[in-house]
Amino acid sequence: MKPKQQRDEPSASTGAPQHESATLVTARIPAEEFALHETFTALSELRFECSDLVATGNEAVMPLMWAQTDDYAALESAMAADPSVNAAEEIIHADDRRLYRIHWQHEVHLLCQIILNSEVILLDGYGTDDQWTFELLFSSRQALQRTCECCQQYNLTYTIDRIRGLGDDTSESTPLGLTAEQHEALAEAHKRGYFSVPRQITLDELADILDISHQALSERLRRGHDALIRETFKDPSLGFGSNPDFGRASDTGSDSGSTTDTNTNITGLSSL
Repeated sequence: MKPKQQRDEPSASTGAPQHESATLVTARIPAEEFALHETFTALSELRFECSDLVATGNEAVMPLMWAQTDDYAALESAMAADPSVNAAEEIIHADDRRLYRIHWQHEVHLLCQIILNSEVILLDGYGTDDQWTFELLFSSRQALQRTCECCQQYNLTYTIDRIRGLGDDTSESTPLGLTAEQHEALAEAHKRGYFSVPRQITLDELADILDISHQALSERLRRGHDALIRETFKDPSLGFGSNPDFGRASDTGSDSGSTTDTNTNITGLSSL
């Protein structure tokens, strides 16, 4: 993969001062430009979800993927023929899904390093309908801008659906829509290096520190991520458009209203 020639454009750092707060982003990348495009093409009903992420830094990869489909024999044949995959092996055979360890081609590793650099944490990632969607936490708006510029340099289509600067929007009672337990779990996981590369602590070790079960901690982290994502979707203050009713439902209920996606290509981010 070669970067395209740089264009003479105004620097994104000129103009108004940049906001230094952490930034939550929902971004999409076509599978054709990233991974498993031919597999998605071969199977109409297919979903991949990242698991056990190595989620930041120069060695960023996505080794374990949950897959859901109606035909796993066809899935394994498609992955064997997919040019983005070196090899794939089944690790867990569950009733409604299977966990695969995927050994990616070098180009996928390079793309992971572009998207999941040292300034971003991957909160969630899944692939469906021939595209990948990532929930990302950037250290700052400038970090987001740098990642977008790098994607543009390598001709990678990086479409942003949602964006929200965290700023000072926290409180002692419900920071960013989190319960106290979710906030404690996420903060302790970050402090102990659970999101670091290489990971500094296992989920079991972290659960022991918090004096809760492995399953309870896993659900707490997942719901905490979900709360952060819902907060991102319901804040229209950055001008990307979202329905303020979105995210008002409880953890177990459905949304009380619909939401309209407003997509922003990386070329429109020079004002960040």
